[in-house]
Amino acid sequence: MSEDMPKNRGTGGGSAFLIRRTAFLAHRADPRFSYCLYAPDEIRQICVYVHGTYRDAAFYRDHLSDFAIRHRVLLVCPLFPAGLIDPDDVDNYKQLLYRGIRFDLILLNMLEEIRARYDVAGDRFMLGGFSGGAQFAHRFAYLHPGHVQALSLAAPGRVTLLDDSLDWWSGICDVKQRFEQAIDPRALRDMPIQLLIGENDNANITTNKGDAGWAPGANRAGINRRQRLEALYLQYQRIGCDVRMTVVPDCGHEWLPLRDATIRFFEASAKALG
Repeated sequence: MSEDMPKNRGTGGGSAFLIRRTAFLAHRADPRFSYCLYAPDEIRQICVYVHGTYRDAAFYRDHLSDFAIRHRVLLVCPLFPAGLIDPDDVDNYKQLLYRGIRFDLILLNMLEEIRARYDVAGDRFMLGGFSGGAQFAHRFAYLHPGHVQALSLAAPGRVTLLDDSLDWWSGICDVKQRFEQAIDPRALRDMPIQLLIGENDNANITTNKGDAGWAPGANRAGINRRQRLEALYLQYQRIGCDVRMTVVPDCGHEWLPLRDATIRFFEASAKALG
């Protein structure tokens, strides 16, 4: 085995583009989707970080790679392209289900493929996302809490309240009909949850009927990202989650000022698992 290959690499080929800072790799089960990785020399855990609407997956991979190196974490940054089916659509992955595509299951299938390629055991992982990626991440955690070791949500624009009087995506009333499974809010107690927002990320983003992604009750959580994240924080506290909310000073809707707090949170989770 080449000394440049991670020690617990599988046998899926020896290309230099599959180690450390990888190329974008097509998901073999559905090549419409892809992912990039940081694969350190030794891998003990997995962290998934999901892009926002601009789909800049490699940006997050590159800015989190030092964390991946220090803690022997395989960093996975999926790419869910815009314009699937509808060429003007940019929101498809955020609500998990779009025109028959289950983006949560796409991610789980990607991870099966990645674990086999890099010979990584276990089915739990750290999960985070910024903006649209945070929308995806908290909804994924609702449906698949057993897979999520720790959850970091940075500035989601639309949130799903644990409210069974509202339909998906603003609430969870009809989840069983849509996803063929129920949500148990108590299962969220088993994961640490981080909520991050910039101090100045308070622009009005109310959703109106006729807007893309509108749903009844969309504004019940608030009229801007700060209010909506605070509404999630209060709900998570109420059900006994291990949740903390951090407001980062002197920044708006941008991720880099939130990076250090994100890394500190993931580091605590990585250390807890050794």
